[in-house]
Amino acid sequence: MTAPRTLLALSAVALLLAGCPPDEGSVPHAFPTIDQAPTPSESDSGKEIIKVCTVLPSSGPSKDLGAAIRRGIDIARSQLDPNGRRQLTWTDKDSRSTEPGAVSAFQECFGEGHHVVIGPVHPAATTALVPIAAAFDTVLVIPDLAAAHPEVWGPNVFAVGPPSVEMGLVAAKDARTTRGLTKGAVLHVPKVFGESIRDAFTKAFTEIEPAGTIVDTRELQPDDPNPWGAAASELAGKGVEALFVVGPRAPAERIAASVATLDMQVWFIDWAMHPPVLEAAGAAGRKRVHWVNRTLPQGSFDSTYRERHQAKPEYAAAAGYDAVLMVETAANRAKSSFYEDLASELRSLENLPTSRGPARVVEGMGVSYLDASGYTIVEPELDPGNQEWIFGGFRD
Repeated sequence: MTAPRTLLALSAVALLLAGCPPDEGSVPHAFPTIDQAPTPSESDSGKEIIKVCTVLPSSGPSKDLGAAIRRGIDIARSQLDPNGRRQLTWTDKDSRSTEPGAVSAFQECFGEGHHVVIGPVHPAATTALVPIAAAFDTVLVIPDLAAAHPEVWGPNVFAVGPPSVEMGLVAAKDARTTRGLTKGAVLHVPKVFGESIRDAFTKAFTEIEPAGTIVDTRELQPDDPNPWGAAASELAGKGVEALFVVGPRAPAERIAASVATLDMQVWFIDWAMHPPVLEAAGAAGRKRVHWVNRTLPQGSFDSTYRERHQAKPEYAAAAGYDAVLMVETAANRAKSSFYEDLASELRSLENLPTSRGPARVVEGMGVSYLDASGYTIVEPELDPGNQEWIFGGFRD
Protein backbone atom coordinates (compact mmCIF):
# COMPACT_ATOMS: atom_id res chain seq x y z
CA MET A 1 0.00 0.00 0.00
CA THR A 2 1.25 3.46 -0.78
CA ALA A 3 1.68 6.03 1.96
CA PRO A 4 -0.97 8.47 0.64
CA ARG A 5 -3.66 5.75 0.66
CA THR A 6 -2.74 4.84 4.24
CA LEU A 7 -2.89 8.45 5.43
CA LEU A 8 -6.23 9.00 3.68
CA ALA A 9 -7.76 5.95 5.32
CA LEU A 10 -6.44 6.86 8.77
CA SER A 11 -7.90 10.35 8.36
CA ALA A 12 -11.25 8.86 7.39
CA VAL A 13 -11.25 6.67 10.50
CA ALA A 14 -10.50 9.68 12.68
CA LEU A 15 -13.37 11.64 11.16
CA LEU A 16 -15.72 8.72 11.56
CA LEU A 17 -15.00 8.17 15.25
CA ALA A 18 -14.86 11.85 16.25
CA GLY A 19 -18.07 12.69 18.08
CA CYS A 20 -19.46 9.17 17.59
CA PRO A 21 -19.19 7.18 20.82
CA PRO A 22 -18.60 3.56 19.79
CA ASP A 23 -19.65 0.40 21.54
CA GLU A 24 -17.11 -0.97 23.98
CA GLY A 25 -14.49 -3.01 22.16
CA SER A 26 -15.49 -1.82 18.70
CA VAL A 27 -12.97 1.02 18.31
CA PRO A 28 -10.45 0.04 15.66
CA HIS A 29 -6.78 0.23 16.43
CA ALA A 30 -4.50 2.07 14.02
CA PHE A 31 -4.58 0.42 10.61
CA PRO A 32 -1.47 -1.61 9.82
CA THR A 33 0.84 -0.23 7.18
CA ILE A 34 1.15 -2.76 4.38
CA ASP A 35 3.21 -1.76 1.38
CA GLN A 36 2.47 -4.72 -0.84
CA ALA A 37 -0.30 -7.11 -1.73
CA PRO A 38 -0.78 -10.18 0.47
CA THR A 39 1.72 -12.89 -0.33
CA PRO A 40 0.01 -15.53 -2.47
CA SER A 41 -0.54 -18.83 -0.69
CA GLU A 42 -1.61 -22.25 -1.86
CA SER A 43 -4.14 -24.74 -0.54
CA ASP A 44 -3.42 -28.43 -0.09
CA SER A 45 -4.70 -28.92 -3.62
CA GLY A 46 -2.01 -26.58 -4.94
CA LYS A 47 -4.50 -23.87 -5.92
CA GLU A 48 -3.83 -20.24 -5.12
CA ILE A 49 -6.03 -19.04 -2.26
CA ILE A 50 -8.31 -16.01 -2.34
CA LYS A 51 -9.15 -15.00 1.22
CA VAL A 52 -12.67 -13.65 1.67
CA CYS A 53 -13.86 -11.94 4.85
CA THR A 54 -17.50 -11.17 5.64
CA VAL A 55 -18.36 -8.10 7.74
CA LEU A 56 -22.00 -8.62 8.69
CA PRO A 57 -24.00 -8.08 11.88
CA SER A 58 -24.63 -11.14 14.04
CA SER A 59 -25.56 -8.95 17.01
CA GLY A 60 -27.40 -5.66 17.44
CA PRO A 61 -30.53 -4.35 15.68
CA SER A 62 -29.40 -5.42 12.18
CA LYS A 63 -28.62 -9.03 13.11
CA ASP A 64 -31.70 -10.40 11.29
CA LEU A 65 -30.62 -8.71 8.08
CA GLY A 66 -27.12 -10.11 8.57
CA ALA A 67 -28.58 -13.58 9.08
CA ALA A 68 -30.62 -13.31 5.88
CA ILE A 69 -27.55 -12.34 3.88
CA ARG A 70 -25.57 -15.20 5.41
CA ARG A 71 -28.27 -17.65 4.32
CA GLY A 72 -27.68 -16.61 0.73
CA ILE A 73 -23.92 -16.71 1.20
CA ASP A 74 -24.14 -20.23 2.60
CA ILE A 75 -26.05 -21.45 -0.44
CA ALA A 76 -23.49 -19.87 -2.77
CA ARG A 77 -20.59 -21.34 -0.81
CA SER A 78 -22.12 -24.81 -1.04
CA GLN A 79 -22.20 -24.42 -4.82
CA LEU A 80 -18.64 -23.16 -5.40
CA ASP A 81 -17.02 -24.83 -8.38
CA PRO A 82 -14.55 -27.44 -7.05
CA ASN A 83 -12.71 -27.23 -10.37
CA GLY A 84 -12.23 -23.49 -10.16
CA ARG A 85 -8.84 -21.99 -10.87
CA ARG A 86 -8.48 -20.65 -7.33
CA GLN A 87 -9.77 -21.68 -3.91
CA LEU A 88 -11.80 -19.31 -1.74
CA THR A 89 -11.34 -19.40 2.02
CA TRP A 90 -13.66 -17.67 4.47
CA THR A 91 -13.53 -15.67 7.68
CA ASP A 92 -16.65 -14.19 9.27
CA LYS A 93 -16.65 -11.01 11.40
CA ASP A 94 -19.45 -9.42 13.45
CA SER A 95 -20.01 -5.73 12.62
CA ARG A 96 -22.23 -5.42 15.73
CA SER A 97 -24.73 -3.35 13.71
CA THR A 98 -22.63 -0.21 14.33
CA GLU A 99 -20.42 2.06 12.26
CA PRO A 100 -17.36 1.60 14.52
CA GLY A 101 -18.02 -2.14 14.61
CA ALA A 102 -17.99 -2.35 10.82
CA VAL A 103 -14.80 -0.31 10.58
CA SER A 104 -13.14 -2.40 13.28
CA ALA A 105 -14.10 -5.65 11.54
CA PHE A 106 -12.83 -4.31 8.21
CA GLN A 107 -9.54 -3.41 9.90
CA GLU A 108 -9.20 -6.96 11.17
CA CYS A 109 -9.94 -8.40 7.72
CA PHE A 110 -7.38 -6.12 6.10
CA GLY A 111 -4.75 -6.80 8.75
CA GLU A 112 -5.20 -10.53 8.22
CA GLY A 113 -4.46 -10.15 4.52
CA HIS A 114 -7.87 -10.84 3.05
CA HIS A 115 -8.23 -10.10 -0.64
CA VAL A 116 -11.99 -9.44 -0.55
CA VAL A 117 -14.41 -8.13 2.08
CA ILE A 118 -18.18 -8.70 1.75
CA GLY A 119 -20.35 -6.28 3.77
CA PRO A 120 -21.50 -4.32 5.68
CA VAL A 121 -25.29 -3.87 5.52
CA HIS A 122 -26.60 -0.99 7.65
CA PRO A 123 -26.75 2.28 5.64
CA ALA A 124 -24.81 4.26 8.25
CA ALA A 125 -22.09 1.63 8.47
CA THR A 126 -21.88 1.37 4.69
CA THR A 127 -21.69 5.14 4.26
CA ALA A 128 -18.86 5.28 6.79
CA LEU A 129 -16.87 2.32 5.51
CA VAL A 130 -16.93 2.85 1.74
CA PRO A 131 -14.54 5.85 1.66
CA ILE A 132 -12.19 4.04 4.03
CA ALA A 133 -12.22 0.86 1.95
CA ALA A 134 -11.64 2.91 -1.20
CA ALA A 135 -8.26 3.91 0.22
CA PHE A 136 -7.05 0.37 0.91
CA ASP A 137 -5.64 -2.39 -1.25
CA THR A 138 -8.52 -4.79 -0.97
CA VAL A 139 -11.85 -5.33 -2.74
CA LEU A 140 -15.13 -4.45 -1.00
CA VAL A 141 -18.42 -5.98 -2.20
CA ILE A 142 -21.54 -4.54 -0.53
CA PRO A 143 -24.59 -6.84 -0.58
CA ASP A 144 -27.20 -4.13 0.03
CA LEU A 145 -26.55 -0.41 -0.39
CA ALA A 146 -30.15 0.55 0.50
CA ALA A 147 -30.17 4.13 1.81
CA ALA A 148 -26.39 4.46 2.09
CA HIS A 149 -24.90 7.62 0.56
CA PRO A 150 -21.11 7.24 0.39
CA GLU A 151 -19.32 10.40 -0.72
CA VAL A 152 -16.37 8.46 -2.16
CA TRP A 153 -16.60 5.38 -4.37
CA GLY A 154 -13.28 3.79 -5.26
CA PRO A 155 -12.47 1.52 -8.21
CA ASN A 156 -12.11 -1.37 -5.75
CA VAL A 157 -15.67 -1.01 -4.34
CA PHE A 158 -18.73 -2.79 -5.77
CA ALA A 159 -22.36 -3.35 -4.80
CA VAL A 160 -24.83 -6.07 -5.65
CA GLY A 161 -27.68 -3.63 -6.22
CA PRO A 162 -28.07 0.13 -6.68
CA PRO A 163 -28.80 2.67 -3.93
CA SER A 164 -32.38 3.50 -2.98
CA VAL A 165 -32.33 6.65 -5.11
CA GLU A 166 -33.02 4.41 -8.11
CA MET A 167 -36.61 4.18 -6.88
CA GLY A 168 -37.05 7.79 -7.92
CA LEU A 169 -35.67 7.11 -11.39
CA VAL A 170 -37.86 4.03 -11.89
CA ALA A 171 -41.04 5.83 -10.77
CA ALA A 172 -40.30 8.85 -12.98
CA LYS A 173 -39.63 6.69 -16.02
CA ASP A 174 -42.85 4.76 -15.48
CA ALA A 175 -44.86 7.97 -15.11
CA ARG A 176 -43.31 9.78 -18.06
CA THR A 177 -42.40 7.08 -20.57
CA THR A 178 -44.93 4.32 -19.90
CA ARG A 179 -47.95 6.47 -19.01
CA GLY A 180 -47.17 9.79 -20.68
CA LEU A 181 -47.92 11.93 -17.62
CA THR A 182 -46.41 15.43 -17.61
CA LYS A 183 -47.33 17.06 -14.28
CA GLY A 184 -45.71 15.57 -11.19
CA ALA A 185 -45.26 16.20 -7.47
CA VAL A 186 -43.42 14.59 -4.55
CA LEU A 187 -44.33 14.12 -0.88
CA HIS A 188 -41.34 12.92 1.13
CA VAL A 189 -39.92 12.38 4.59
CA PRO A 190 -37.14 14.70 5.84
CA LYS A 191 -33.37 14.26 5.73
CA VAL A 192 -31.11 12.69 3.15
CA PHE A 193 -33.21 9.57 2.50
CA GLY A 194 -36.31 11.46 1.42
CA GLU A 195 -34.41 14.32 -0.19
CA SER A 196 -32.17 12.13 -2.35
CA ILE A 197 -35.04 10.03 -3.71
CA ARG A 198 -37.08 13.21 -4.30
CA ASP A 199 -34.21 14.74 -6.26
CA ALA A 200 -33.77 11.63 -8.39
CA PHE A 201 -37.47 11.62 -9.29
CA THR A 202 -37.69 15.33 -10.08
CA LYS A 203 -34.54 15.29 -12.20
CA ALA A 204 -35.65 12.32 -14.28
CA PHE A 205 -39.26 13.56 -14.54
CA THR A 206 -38.19 16.91 -15.97
CA GLU A 207 -35.45 15.59 -18.25
CA ILE A 208 -37.35 12.80 -20.04
CA GLU A 209 -38.58 14.22 -23.35
CA PRO A 210 -40.95 15.84 -23.79
CA ALA A 211 -39.99 17.51 -20.53
CA GLY A 212 -42.36 17.12 -17.63
CA THR A 213 -43.14 19.70 -14.94
CA ILE A 214 -42.84 19.31 -11.16
CA VAL A 215 -45.72 21.27 -9.65
CA ASP A 216 -44.57 20.94 -6.03
CA THR A 217 -42.43 18.95 -3.59
CA ARG A 218 -43.23 18.85 0.12
CA GLU A 219 -41.38 17.57 3.16
CA LEU A 220 -43.73 15.97 5.71
CA GLN A 221 -43.23 14.19 9.01
CA PRO A 222 -43.69 10.40 8.84
CA ASP A 223 -45.60 10.04 12.13
CA ASP A 224 -48.68 12.10 11.15
CA PRO A 225 -50.56 10.76 8.11
CA ASN A 226 -53.21 13.49 7.92
CA PRO A 227 -51.05 16.20 6.27
CA TRP A 228 -50.04 13.66 3.63
CA GLY A 229 -53.67 13.00 2.71
CA ALA A 230 -54.50 16.71 2.67
CA ALA A 231 -51.48 17.47 0.50
CA ALA A 232 -52.42 14.76 -2.01
CA SER A 233 -55.93 16.21 -2.36
CA GLU A 234 -54.57 19.73 -2.78
CA LEU A 235 -52.06 18.66 -5.42
CA ALA A 236 -54.72 16.79 -7.37
CA GLY A 237 -56.67 20.05 -7.44
CA LYS A 238 -53.64 21.73 -8.99
CA GLY A 239 -53.64 19.29 -11.89
CA VAL A 240 -50.93 16.93 -10.67
CA GLU A 241 -51.14 13.68 -12.63
CA ALA A 242 -48.25 11.75 -11.06
CA LEU A 243 -47.68 11.81 -7.29
CA PHE A 244 -44.54 10.16 -5.89
CA VAL A 245 -44.76 9.31 -2.18
CA VAL A 246 -41.52 8.71 -0.25
CA GLY A 247 -42.87 7.67 3.11
CA PRO A 248 -43.92 4.79 5.38
CA ARG A 249 -47.10 2.78 5.69
CA ALA A 250 -49.40 5.16 7.63
CA PRO A 251 -49.12 8.15 5.24
CA ALA A 252 -49.35 5.81 2.25
CA GLU A 253 -52.48 4.19 3.62
CA ARG A 254 -54.04 7.62 4.15
CA ILE A 255 -53.32 8.64 0.55
CA ALA A 256 -54.41 5.28 -0.88
CA ALA A 257 -57.77 5.58 0.89
CA SER A 258 -58.58 8.74 -1.08
CA VAL A 259 -56.92 7.95 -4.40
CA ALA A 260 -60.16 6.68 -5.96
CA THR A 261 -61.58 10.21 -5.74
CA LEU A 262 -58.42 11.90 -7.04
CA ASP A 263 -57.67 12.22 -10.73
CA MET A 264 -54.01 11.15 -10.43
CA GLN A 265 -51.67 8.16 -10.40
CA VAL A 266 -49.66 7.49 -7.21
CA TRP A 267 -46.32 5.72 -6.78
CA PHE A 268 -45.22 4.40 -3.37
CA ILE A 269 -41.76 3.13 -2.43
CA ASP A 270 -40.93 -0.24 -0.85
CA TRP A 271 -41.26 1.29 2.65
CA ALA A 272 -45.03 1.49 2.10
CA MET A 273 -45.51 -1.94 0.59
CA HIS A 274 -47.94 -3.38 3.15
CA PRO A 275 -51.27 -5.15 2.47
CA PRO A 276 -53.34 -2.51 4.35
CA VAL A 277 -52.13 0.12 1.88
CA LEU A 278 -53.30 -1.99 -1.04
CA GLU A 279 -56.59 -2.69 0.73
CA ALA A 280 -57.11 1.02 1.43
CA ALA A 281 -57.02 1.80 -2.29
CA GLY A 282 -60.07 -0.38 -2.81
CA ALA A 283 -61.54 -1.57 -6.09
CA ALA A 284 -61.83 1.93 -7.53
CA GLY A 285 -58.29 2.93 -6.70
CA ARG A 286 -56.22 -0.13 -7.56
CA LYS A 287 -55.55 0.98 -11.12
CA ARG A 288 -54.09 4.24 -9.82
CA VAL A 289 -51.56 2.91 -7.29
CA HIS A 290 -48.11 1.51 -8.05
CA TRP A 291 -45.14 0.46 -5.96
CA VAL A 292 -41.40 0.45 -6.53
CA ASN A 293 -39.50 -2.49 -5.08
CA ARG A 294 -36.49 -4.67 -5.81
CA THR A 295 -36.48 -7.36 -8.46
CA LEU A 296 -37.43 -10.72 -6.94
CA PRO A 297 -35.13 -13.76 -6.82
CA GLN A 298 -35.90 -16.44 -9.37
CA GLY A 299 -34.63 -19.63 -10.98
CA SER A 300 -32.42 -22.16 -9.25
CA PHE A 301 -31.62 -19.91 -6.32
CA ASP A 302 -35.31 -19.44 -5.54
CA SER A 303 -36.00 -23.18 -5.65
CA THR A 304 -32.88 -24.07 -3.65
CA TYR A 305 -33.69 -21.52 -0.96
CA ARG A 306 -37.31 -22.71 -0.65
CA GLU A 307 -36.18 -26.32 -0.38
CA ARG A 308 -33.60 -25.52 2.27
CA HIS A 309 -35.55 -23.01 4.39
CA GLN A 310 -39.20 -23.81 3.57
CA ALA A 311 -39.84 -20.15 2.78
CA LYS A 312 -39.55 -17.75 -0.12
CA PRO A 313 -36.13 -16.05 -0.29
CA GLU A 314 -35.69 -12.52 1.01
CA TYR A 315 -33.97 -9.94 -1.16
CA ALA A 316 -31.12 -9.86 1.36
CA ALA A 317 -30.46 -13.58 0.93
CA ALA A 318 -30.33 -13.16 -2.83
CA ALA A 319 -27.90 -10.26 -2.40
CA GLY A 320 -25.59 -12.42 -0.31
CA TYR A 321 -25.74 -15.17 -2.90
CA ASP A 322 -24.94 -12.79 -5.74
CA ALA A 323 -22.04 -11.22 -3.82
CA VAL A 324 -20.34 -14.61 -3.57
CA LEU A 325 -21.05 -15.36 -7.23
CA MET A 326 -19.39 -12.06 -8.21
CA VAL A 327 -16.33 -12.80 -6.08
CA GLU A 328 -15.94 -16.41 -7.23
CA THR A 329 -16.20 -15.50 -10.91
CA ALA A 330 -13.71 -12.64 -10.63
CA ALA A 331 -11.31 -14.74 -8.53
CA ASN A 332 -11.19 -17.51 -11.12
CA ARG A 333 -10.71 -15.10 -14.04
CA ALA A 334 -8.23 -12.60 -12.60
CA LYS A 335 -4.63 -12.82 -13.78
CA SER A 336 -3.45 -12.59 -10.16
CA SER A 337 -4.80 -12.31 -6.63
CA PHE A 338 -3.78 -8.63 -6.46
CA TYR A 339 -6.77 -6.47 -5.60
CA GLU A 340 -6.51 -4.37 -8.79
CA ASP A 341 -6.75 -7.50 -10.94
CA LEU A 342 -9.73 -8.75 -8.95
CA ALA A 343 -11.41 -5.35 -9.24
CA SER A 344 -10.75 -5.26 -12.99
CA GLU A 345 -12.52 -8.57 -13.45
CA LEU A 346 -15.44 -7.45 -11.30
CA ARG A 347 -15.88 -4.33 -13.43
CA SER A 348 -16.01 -6.42 -16.59
CA LEU A 349 -18.54 -9.01 -15.37
CA GLU A 350 -21.42 -9.61 -17.76
CA ASN A 351 -24.01 -12.30 -18.37
CA LEU A 352 -23.50 -13.48 -14.79
CA PRO A 353 -26.18 -16.08 -13.85
CA THR A 354 -27.37 -14.32 -10.69
CA SER A 355 -30.39 -14.96 -8.47
CA ARG A 356 -32.28 -12.35 -10.53
CA GLY A 357 -31.20 -13.61 -13.95
CA PRO A 358 -28.29 -12.68 -16.24
CA ALA A 359 -26.53 -9.54 -15.02
CA ARG A 360 -23.57 -7.32 -15.70
CA VAL A 361 -21.73 -4.74 -13.65
CA VAL A 362 -22.71 -1.20 -14.62
CA GLU A 363 -21.84 2.31 -13.46
CA GLY A 364 -24.63 4.59 -12.34
CA MET A 365 -25.68 6.93 -9.55
CA GLY A 366 -22.03 7.13 -8.54
CA VAL A 367 -21.65 3.40 -7.82
CA SER A 368 -20.79 0.10 -9.54
CA TYR A 369 -23.53 -2.55 -9.28
CA LEU A 370 -25.32 -5.46 -10.96
CA ASP A 371 -27.99 -4.19 -13.34
CA ALA A 372 -30.36 -7.13 -12.74
CA SER A 373 -30.52 -6.36 -9.01
CA GLY A 374 -32.27 -3.01 -9.31
CA TYR A 375 -35.80 -1.80 -8.69
CA THR A 376 -38.93 -2.41 -10.70
CA ILE A 377 -42.60 -1.39 -10.79
CA VAL A 378 -44.98 -3.61 -8.81
CA GLU A 379 -48.71 -3.53 -9.64
CA PRO A 380 -51.76 -4.81 -7.74
CA GLU A 381 -52.75 -8.25 -8.96
CA LEU A 382 -55.60 -10.66 -8.23
CA ASP A 383 -54.33 -13.94 -6.80
CA PRO A 384 -56.33 -16.63 -8.64
CA GLY A 385 -55.77 -19.05 -5.77
CA ASN A 386 -57.71 -17.19 -3.08
CA GLN A 387 -59.19 -14.31 -5.08
CA GLU A 388 -57.35 -11.73 -2.97
CA TRP A 389 -55.54 -8.69 -4.31
CA ILE A 390 -51.79 -8.86 -3.77
CA PHE A 391 -48.62 -7.12 -4.90
CA GLY A 392 -47.89 -8.57 -8.33
CA GLY A 393 -45.23 -11.26 -8.18
CA PHE A 394 -44.93 -11.13 -4.37
CA ARG A 395 -47.16 -14.11 -3.61
CA ASP A 396 -45.67 -17.01 -1.61
